[in-house]
Amino acid sequence: MFGQTTLFPYFYSMKNSQSTSPSSLSVTIPLEKYQVMLDELKSLKQEVFEKGQEILGKELEILGNQQEIERLRWRLALQERLCWGRSSEKRRLPEDPSQLRICFEEVPLQADPLEEEVKAEKEAGKEAAYNRFRKSFKGKRVSHARKPIAQDIPRQKKVLEPEEDLQGAVRIGEEVTERYAVQPRLLYVEHLIRPRYKLPGGRIVIAPLPLMAHPRSNASESVLAHIAVAKYADHLPLNRQIEIFEREGIHLPASTVSNWMMAAAQCIEPVYNELRETLKESRYVQADETVHKVLESDKPGSLHQGYMWVFYIPHCNSPYIEYHPGRGSTALGTLLSGKTVIVQSDGYSAYEIFDKLKGKVHAGCWAHARRKFVEAELYDPPSSRYALDQIGKLYAVEKEIRQKELNKAEAVAIRQEKAYPVITGLEKWAVENLEKTPHDSPLDKAIRYMYKRFEQLSHYVNDADISIDNNAVERTIRPLTLNRKNSLFSGSHQAAHTAAIFFSLLGACRENNVDPYRWLMDCLTKVQDCNPKNYKHLLPHNWNK
Repeated sequence: MFGQTTLFPYFYSMKNSQSTSPSSLSVTIPLEKYQVMLDELKSLKQEVFEKGQEILGKELEILGNQQEIERLRWRLALQERLCWGRSSEKRRLPEDPSQLRICFEEVPLQADPLEEEVKAEKEAGKEAAYNRFRKSFKGKRVSHARKPIAQDIPRQKKVLEPEEDLQGAVRIGEEVTERYAVQPRLLYVEHLIRPRYKLPGGRIVIAPLPLMAHPRSNASESVLAHIAVAKYADHLPLNRQIEIFEREGIHLPASTVSNWMMAAAQCIEPVYNELRETLKESRYVQADETVHKVLESDKPGSLHQGYMWVFYIPHCNSPYIEYHPGRGSTALGTLLSGKTVIVQSDGYSAYEIFDKLKGKVHAGCWAHARRKFVEAELYDPPSSRYALDQIGKLYAVEKEIRQKELNKAEAVAIRQEKAYPVITGLEKWAVENLEKTPHDSPLDKAIRYMYKRFEQLSHYVNDADISIDNNAVERTIRPLTLNRKNSLFSGSHQAAHTAAIFFSLLGACRENNVDPYRWLMDCLTKVQDCNPKNYKHLLPHNWNK
């Protein structure tokens, strides 16, 4: 049996010369066939939809691959810059069009600063390149005469007489030649003899031993100071020093030398504690942290990753370093327990606790903000260069303050006049570009890093004591990095604490231009017979040479 039928009107055009008007045509088909046609139509629509989704997925995959390719290209270019490019972040500021030019030479319009800088470097490299077949006569010749040797250096005179017969000769003058000479270090044994006497009354007397840093050992203060300075100031690991002693005929077990260093650290620890009190009394402190590996670990076969927390005290140019097993905010207890009001740091979240505490100020670092744009310059040169040029103007203001030697009130006034408008302009630029920049791109990360911390980055404008960046504490970290490359790790957490003591006090010697060997020799002796109230006089910045 056939089911119900349906009439379908069809319109067509009669293609003849007689008529072009549409006519109606009705076709009757079975209902089952109509249902089959609907199912086929639905199936075709589903197939078209699936194909469209597949194409859309492929397009999204291609877009993702393109973004990944761009990201990898940026990382490759960044690694090439880190390996072979300039490490300095200094850059030339763009010329102010409102300033009149004295030079009458024409400047090409829309010159690319990066291309001009690369071109200048290439030209300088060509002029500086050595060519043995042709001499360059360009430029003014510069005299390369040696500077005279300082007169305070000891001299050993040697008179060289000619081999001729000088009988009857008259000395009419002399020629003097000076050159540096080195005498290998002199290792000797200090032989202390203390005569014992019997007085007429029968009492026996003997001279007491002098104060010793490590009385139960055969190491004098000079040996302790020499090894400590070589390890923590000159970054020469103990095993290499032991090898040097071996070449000179002295055998020193590694455990013995390690115990010497711990004993010396314990001897000067009161001075280290006094430096901590100086930190706690300081109004303004710069802070940072760096990794320090320790052999003693809860997991066998692996190193424990501890941290050296570095605090720089600007008013006395001294670093204070604490070792902590972790990187949590509990390591900031020293600052929180003191009178410190202003803490300047990078963007690490542990320092955000100072944003929440009443009476505390958390200042940001423009060097870290600038570094993000330096990294993003290879990804988006125009936008990154604009931000870098604006940050360069902030540093130009600081340079002007240093050159003119302005006082605190004048420094704040010039910062508010010239630097603050640049900061507000950068904030407005960041808001405008946040929506335009691809999410999670290098430029997006740089803008968000800066935009999130604008309040922290602006604090220095209103306080002359605050620096524009915390490069001073970054400079203090460099010796720790060099030592980490040579020594790799500390043997235990106690050894890491020992390292923190020496890094702090010898670093303070370096920052204050104090001879670390002479200071340590003096401190190892005086600290044992010193009134605790006078420990501050043994700090490197107070030490009487």
